[in-house]
Amino acid sequence: MRKGWQKPSRLYGWAIRTVVCVVAVAFRNPVDTVDLIVWGMAAVAFAGGMRSVLRQKPPEDLTRRIFPDEP
Repeated sequence: MRKGWQKPSRLYGWAIRTVVCVVAVAFRNPVDTVDLIVWGMAAVAFAGGMRSVLRQKPPEDLTRRIFPDEP
């Protein structure tokens, strides 16, 4: 979304669906160890994705390799 690859509405839609599903699971059944493990894994995956997006390397400048200095 940050670089214009996706529309913001699509990101917000997925975030809302995820929150609704988490709340529905907690509302319908008592929260147990499996729920906590799955939520923890989801949080770790989200944090890993955010770290990956925020720490992207800039594209390598290949100008000198493609067009070497000619005398």
